[in-house]
Amino acid sequence: MKKYLFLGLIYFLAVVIQAQIINGDILSVDGKKILKVWGTHYERGYAAGYFMGDKIKSLSENYFIGTFFGGNAYLYENTKEYFLEFFEIEPKYHAETEGMIDGMIEADIVLFSNTLDRDIDENDILLANAIVDLSALRGLGVNYDFGCSSLSSWGDNTAGDLELQGDLVITRNMDWTLHPELLENHLLVVHFPSESNEVNWLSFTFPGFIGCLSGINENELSAFMNMGNRNDHTNNYTYHPILLSIRNGIEVFDYNGDYEITPDDILAAVEDNFQLSGSIIHAASNEGGLIIECNNQYGVVSRDDNDNTMLPLEHLAATNHFRELYPPVSCYRYENISDSLSVNPYITIERSWNLMAAAAGVSTNLHTIQYVPSLQLIKWSTADLGSPAYQNEPTTFDLDDLFTSNASSDQHYIQQNSFLSATPNPFNTFTNLAFTLPRTSDVRLTVYNVKGHKITVLINNVLYPGKHNVLWDGTDRNGNKVASGIYLSSISPVL
Repeated sequence: MKKYLFLGLIYFLAVVIQAQIINGDILSVDGKKILKVWGTHYERGYAAGYFMGDKIKSLSENYFIGTFFGGNAYLYENTKEYFLEFFEIEPKYHAETEGMIDGMIEADIVLFSNTLDRDIDENDILLANAIVDLSALRGLGVNYDFGCSSLSSWGDNTAGDLELQGDLVITRNMDWTLHPELLENHLLVVHFPSESNEVNWLSFTFPGFIGCLSGINENELSAFMNMGNRNDHTNNYTYHPILLSIRNGIEVFDYNGDYEITPDDILAAVEDNFQLSGSIIHAASNEGGLIIECNNQYGVVSRDDNDNTMLPLEHLAATNHFRELYPPVSCYRYENISDSLSVNPYITIERSWNLMAAAAGVSTNLHTIQYVPSLQLIKWSTADLGSPAYQNEPTTFDLDDLFTSNASSDQHYIQQNSFLSATPNPFNTFTNLAFTLPRTSDVRLTVYNVKGHKITVLINNVLYPGKHNVLWDGTDRNGNKVASGIYLSSISPVL
């Protein structure tokens, strides 16, 4: 009798139903991955983790931990402790990376790192987003190889182009290391925030990087980050990752509150935080450009075309050498750009691209991006194993098309009337899980325990519209009876 009662308790189960909506959609154009995510920071992070979880894990393990830190777990963990002590990250970004981890779990990604001998967590993702800041910590022995260059032109210099007619064009070379994980994982993420103070924006990036390395928002404001050549850090402030500072300026509507959307919003976002490493940010809108220079020692300064020492007016160029924060230092790429513009200051869309390729193209060029705000035109080329990005044919995008939300996508969105019911509930033998689909959908029906651990997957298939039923007998994926308790069932789309 005692054994029977014990087994009865073991099999006595209650099922609590919740529906998980994946706020994202992924597509490919000319082989380039585009991920669209919408909703809160948590929901956008969840979608990114769900769709790109395997890539996030691979980049984290093989590039960030394996190459950037040389596979040195002791060095990595010490750096993470330093990061958690001295960097302050907004709750919204913690929520986004927590969502990313949860999305990875939903997608069955193994979070365990063999190098670290533990699961990767949200703070590991945040640490990766401080990768450019960590370049200042040479004493820790981290390895990095960043570059970048950009040129913005407008006014009289572009008036002769029948398409530009005086409007701005900016061309940017994003130079990084030729690591296979980066070469294989170019990604364009388009954000549709539900937060009332945030605007749609897009990021040319890699899986797991939530900061703004190269970004454009729907109000025609763009920002591109370059490494500076001086990382002196003499002030012990609470630091903020520069890529997240730039994201604040791009994503928050009218960041500085002056009722205008201009590069000054990026400047204000950078000025609101303390940096650890040196950075040079090229911000631009159709009215013109602004170069923002910052590091820990001397803070933040900016320069416009009136501060040019080598370039004609209504041009701005940035490479990896400070020109305002410190006395200008020779840089062959800056000099090449200057020499070309001195011979001929007039720029067309085509010449801007070709000039940056010839004057500043390097072998480690991973992305070349061109943006014309007045035409809503974006060109994006990516590197492959055989050639840098500037040598490859770019893909052309219309900004309006990119900012067309997929929030009603049939493939990845299951509406409220698809929610589950469980009968009987509680149960001790089996329960019938019933749900109704309004349209044909790829469906995954999963059972979890209250700790969020996956117990079993009951459905992983394409289902037609209508009512569906599936029995669960209280066993896990191996056919073993689970313990008595409360269990959660999640219905969500699959790729």
